[in-house]
Amino acid sequence: MTHVIRVLSRVFLAALFAVCVYRAITQSITHDEALTWELYLAGPASAIFHHFDANHHFLNTLLMRVSAALFGTSEFTLRLPALAGAALYFCAADRLAGFFSNAWAYLMSVALMTLNPFILDFMAAARGYGLALALFMWALIWIAEQQPRRAMFAGAALALSVTANLVFLPPAAALAAAGLYVFRKPAAEPSKKRRASEPRKMAPWMLFAAPAAAIAVLYFLLAPLENASMEHFYVGAGSISESLRSMAKVSFQHSGPFKDAPWNSKWTDAVAFGIAPLIVAAGLLAGYRRRDVFMLLVSASVAMSSVILAALHFALDRPYPSDRTGIYFLPLIAVLLAALADREKPASIPAFAIGLIVAAQFATEFNTRKFLLWEYDADSRALAQAVAAHRDPKAPIVHAGASWIVSKSLFFYASKYGWQWLEITTRPIPGLDIYALPAEDRGKVSELRLHEVFVGPLSQSVVAVPNK
Repeated sequence: MTHVIRVLSRVFLAALFAVCVYRAITQSITHDEALTWELYLAGPASAIFHHFDANHHFLNTLLMRVSAALFGTSEFTLRLPALAGAALYFCAADRLAGFFSNAWAYLMSVALMTLNPFILDFMAAARGYGLALALFMWALIWIAEQQPRRAMFAGAALALSVTANLVFLPPAAALAAAGLYVFRKPAAEPSKKRRASEPRKMAPWMLFAAPAAAIAVLYFLLAPLENASMEHFYVGAGSISESLRSMAKVSFQHSGPFKDAPWNSKWTDAVAFGIAPLIVAAGLLAGYRRRDVFMLLVSASVAMSSVILAALHFALDRPYPSDRTGIYFLPLIAVLLAALADREKPASIPAFAIGLIVAAQFATEFNTRKFLLWEYDADSRALAQAVAAHRDPKAPIVHAGASWIVSKSLFFYASKYGWQWLEITTRPIPGLDIYALPAEDRGKVSELRLHEVFVGPLSQSVVAVPNK
């Protein structure tokens, strides 16, 4: 691999990180971000340790609280922990690509791990998925390097990934089992020349397990998990096919000119039900045949996570992962594809061809204006400003009716701008002064005899006032 290619790749990653910073600054707050702010940042800090909600990504919430306390409340400050996760993730992408000797496999790995538009969403949004993903990938790197001195870092990173987002528990459990196997060898016996009083070194597997266990205990002591119930974990898919299609859809039908093309739906299903499972199976087979620890770690993480998730579904009736709750599968399969291209000659040409097609499609979906899961909030800042611009300035209190999915972002901006005059009702009932409605509720404009005074260009959300 040439030095020039590595340098160009790192310049690309730096530019991509700059794009994430730009998005964190410019994109409107979303419902889930605003809800986290309302539940855990706007009030006393004790809520972080006593109130459980599926929206509570513990480590990320703590870091958001610190960021807001130090730098004030804004979209950017709430997203600083996510940007830290983005920096870690992009560094991990570069480090993982270093496992490949083929320069093109190196480039393909970096591109597929970082250009996926859905992953990029969580490199900027103030959620715990990006930070958890970064920590998980670093744990994978340190385990794959098989260096006993890295065992402690690997265990700590793996445990912290779960504290950043609980949905990472299944893949973390799978990778932890693999890590214990990799680090199973005992520490070297001290030589006879050493003094008898010299302490014996801790075994690598213990170095791996000790920080993970310590962080897990601390997490269970501090996080309000005792208030959690199975009903909190409701996001997901009801079937394996729905789960597979969901994770392919967020990658290939995110945005761009081909989002709604008929062929793209067929291509999405081909990846979900054919190409992706085949990559995992080929990775497992090649890793076992070659005794390739790296390929086995990546492919086994996918396979074992899938088994754990299936067991949870059948034993506890929990949904299969969908979109963000299975986000860890996306870079793992991307790395496996690059590994096949790098190490398996019979598979290299089709692997490179698939990688090139996917990377090109990711490039067409590149955007800096919206988050897929919160498209309805793409104009939430402008929506709030339109409410302020069209209120009656003589009225001491303005009663606004906002559908629930836009009410949280509207409340965030009202607090940020100090709008003491605004009272928000989370049901757009008749008789209010002004209304903020997402695109799906625009039918209420005619139903309530309103007229629109603002339409969001990205989300088609509206601000409407009663007809005079």
